[in-house]
Amino acid sequence: MKNQEFSPRESLERALEHWWVIVLLTILGGIGGWAFHFFHPPLYEATAVVTVNMDYQKRQLSQYEEDYAFGDAAAIATSDDVENQIITEAQSRGIPTEFYQLRQQMYLEREQSFWELHIRNQNPEIAAELANLWAGKFYAALNTALGHAIQADQIQTQIDAINKSLSHSGAPELSPESQTALQNLTDELSQEQQASLGLISIMKFALSGSAVVPQEPVLYDLANLVLAGACIGFVVSLWVAGIIKVQRRD
Repeated sequence: MKNQEFSPRESLERALEHWWVIVLLTILGGIGGWAFHFFHPPLYEATAVVTVNMDYQKRQLSQYEEDYAFGDAAAIATSDDVENQIITEAQSRGIPTEFYQLRQQMYLEREQSFWELHIRNQNPEIAAELANLWAGKFYAALNTALGHAIQADQIQTQIDAINKSLSHSGAPELSPESQTALQNLTDELSQEQQASLGLISIMKFALSGSAVVPQEPVLYDLANLVLAGACIGFVVSLWVAGIIKVQRRD
């Protein structure tokens, strides 16, 4: 049992006895990190910001209603319609962009009312342009849906007024003309609610920050990769030195 216990001193002596293994594998690890960088160019990340909040003075919401509305807004940001608009606009500007590539490059991060739209690309200028393009298309889609939500509220007010008028009049039912008008309003309300994509009329949006061209890569930085590869090589060398020592004892 004593021989199986770990001894820092013995491990250090074992490593020093095979210093050449440590040096060799550490260098090879660093070369491996450099090779990884060579075959995987660095990625640059650009970020645009859209503010999404609500005017609670106009209407009080339950936590469920609030979460549901914010969730639907986030769904608009990553919807196929918005992404196809980004691709169409990008291609018209001479930026080669495909649907599957864009899906891998973009992600949305919510920080309270500030929604950060991140785009990663090997070209920093393209990353910034795509991020701003995404923010613009997202903002436009939000306002389009918001317009339908406001229209739905106005139609609902008209329907409520008709129903209230019926209850006050004491009449058993509406006239045929009023029934037709009410049915038309009900159908229009359903269409506007669908077109609102789950947004509600008290939501407010703003383009808060444009993406700038990133100066430093966010991934695959050469110095960090070489250092990481060297560290991995060093750890492996200690393990190899231990194996050599055990084999010699045997």
